Amino acid sequence: MRYTPQHKAQTHSRIVKHASRQFRSRGLSGAGVAEVMHASGLTVGGFYKHFRSKDNLLVEAIEESLKDVRQKLLPRDKAVPVEEGWKEFVTGYLSMKHCEHPEQGCPLAALAGDISRAKPSLKKDVAVLFKQHRGAIMAFVPGRNIAEKETNFIVAMAAMSGAISFARTMVDPEVRQNILDTVRDHLLSSL
Repeated sequence: MRYTPQHKAQTHSRIVKHASRQFRSRGLSGAGVAEVMHASGLTVGGFYKHFRSKDNLLVEAIEESLKDVRQKLLPRDKAVPVEEGWKEFVTGYLSMKHCEHPEQGCPLAALAGDISRAKPSLKKDVAVLFKQHRGAIMAFVPGRNIAEKETNFIVAMAAMSGAISFARTMVDPEVRQNILDTVRDHLLSSL
């Protein structure tokens, strides 16, 4: 049976979306190709019709994750004042919803440890994606000039992804909420 080119593109997209959620939820080594393909309603045999390797899938899944985060957290209206856009981004990032649903959240918070141990070629590809992500967010980062905005971005992303990772280790919801609120309030008052 012949499929249309659109079918292949739709199937590819479905695999990437499922992989994106699986990797954020279970880690880079926690979700195997078989599980991703099964979650996509496909067999393992079809994997290599779409991807050269698992690393190729990982890169596309992380790219999808970053787009997903931007779509959820950045203001839809690009004319929003910087302060309001920043507040919306920080508040959404440091929410209990984000904390409790790693499969829907930022891959930096969910996968930083895994990525840090990945082979150099994968780390290099992911670094390109994070640089693109930074570029898409910079319009909302406060600062008087590019250097100050870049510093604020680094400080904020390190603090926010660290806060989410730290809060996820806590069992008590009140402790998790306190961690998120503390970092959110500090970032919004200091940047």
